[in-house]
Amino acid sequence: MRIGELSARSGVSARSLRYYETQRLLSPGRTTGGQRVYSEEQLGFVLQIQELFRAGFCSSVIQELLPVLGSSRRDAEELRSAFDAAEARLESEKESIEAELLALNAMRLRLGLAPDTRVSLQGGGHDSSPAAAPAPFDHRDRRLR
Repeated sequence: MRIGELSARSGVSARSLRYYETQRLLSPGRTTGGQRVYSEEQLGFVLQIQELFRAGFCSSVIQELLPVLGSSRRDAEELRSAFDAAEARLESEKESIEAELLALNAMRLRLGLAPDTRVSLQGGGHDSSPAAAPAPFDHRDRRLR
């Protein structure tokens, strides 16, 4: 199947599929014209790659895990180690986020800023003023891959 069909069947964009190839997660065949050709088996790999990304694994770890997951003799210890490391990293990120939220709320209280509760006005309907704009995007992406 071609990249468009794999994209439609897997729900993964063609751009992501090309990224998987550059990261050596997928290795499609090529037609004589140079177009990518994928097998049915690779559809399963794509779905597995997506599941691993959703679970918090980065592409380099996924590259190491795919052969183990695809093997009939799975190395349970290697998988357990990778999953434990991913869980520890996510727990650390979660603790960091919780600490930042506590600091933000402490600063909000110190500055006398009430949380945005968006409650109704006295005797009327809900406050119809526009909600505050979200803070600008912070370039510190915790999940760089």
